[in-house]
Amino acid sequence: MKRLLERLLGRGEPALSAKSLPTVDVPTLVLREGATFPIVEWSALDAHAPVSDDPKVLDVFWTAVAAAWLDKLRQTLGGHYRVVESEHFLLLSALDARPAKVLMDFAEKTHRRILSLLDGITRNTENGKVCILVFRDNDTYYQYVSNYYPDEGEFAQSGGMFLQHGYGHFVFTEGDMFQMEPTIAHELTHCLMQHLPIPAWLNEGIAVNAERRVCVVGAPLETPEELHRMHLDFWNESTIQEFWSGKSWQRAGDSNKLSYDLATRFVQLASGDRDRFCAFANAADSVDGGASAAIANLGYPVAHLADAVLGEGEWSPKPEAWVDGIEHGQFNKVCLLTSI
Repeated sequence: MKRLLERLLGRGEPALSAKSLPTVDVPTLVLREGATFPIVEWSALDAHAPVSDDPKVLDVFWTAVAAAWLDKLRQTLGGHYRVVESEHFLLLSALDARPAKVLMDFAEKTHRRILSLLDGITRNTENGKVCILVFRDNDTYYQYVSNYYPDEGEFAQSGGMFLQHGYGHFVFTEGDMFQMEPTIAHELTHCLMQHLPIPAWLNEGIAVNAERRVCVVGAPLETPEELHRMHLDFWNESTIQEFWSGKSWQRAGDSNKLSYDLATRFVQLASGDRDRFCAFANAADSVDGGASAAIANLGYPVAHLADAVLGEGEWSPKPEAWVDGIEHGQFNKVCLLTSI
């Protein structure tokens, strides 16, 4: 096991701290045809996983598989890309040793803080270490994430993304730590909530609020008064359905920006009673935008959150009017975006 990780991660990088781990034979990776980067068909590897109820055994297997995949990506990217490892993460980047260590230290600290801050909502649910991919430029970033989008459509720009596809991982573009830290906190929150079938607005609202608790985040370009006016001008009986269904996050321009801000406000309002909010987050379902869970656990309809921000109106979710696919639910469980 030690020799395997040394080969994949490079000598001199930290290896797994656990001792006497079983030897892992990494199966041949099955790659998606037609992809612009090595994209693994993860379901094809399930049959090779150890038959064991021991999470440590499964963690070792899937970490070794993930490391082998990142090594293929490293070879494709070339240049100075390398893979390094910490207790909970595997990082693929072209960062020098010092900034890579700073990033990993921040990821580990943020991992602990989010689990504490959102205790009862977030948890580690997947086997194997979390993969962080940091690309050197936007062109490479968008070329990579395009492999997870439909062939056609208009999509909002993003500064980072958690890809809940096969082996969940998150990706963003290299910058200074002031830029990268909020992205790590935001996407890691998504990662630690991937076991919940919650609607996009709740997922994003929780992630933005967690990001603001953990990091120093820059002020919005608009004043509160300007932003409130933008909300009143944009949201109506039709557009609010795109918010509840998740479609509004995929649109470019004001739709994406205002969706994040509205979701952030809704979570701030709903989380006043922590126990009730925790129960709501665990029960909320993207199928109805969290409507039934809100009545059962918060004690009021989700439309009341919209009333508080936008004034009285026809704000109730109407899932019967939503279209299956990318409009329905949490971005069709392909990815979760964050705009920066």
